[in-house]
Amino acid sequence: MEDREKDKKLASFLKDADVKIVWKEDDKTKVGRGRIMDDDDNFIYLTGDRGRVIVSKTDVIAIKQ
Repeated sequence: MEDREKDKKLASFLKDADVKIVWKEDDKTKVGRGRIMDDDDNFIYLTGDRGRVIVSKTDVIAIKQ
């Protein structure tokens, strides 16, 4: 059962949903809007109107659907 939990990705939970991600970068708070296309152990790949952003999961403050 625990192996299944490890295999689930954030992108699969929020597939086809527009989200807003807030993260910290260089003592500033940044906001990205779009769709989570993929994620791995360290990063979230967000694609929106302005292009693609790769955000470190350790820097994420909030994700809102």
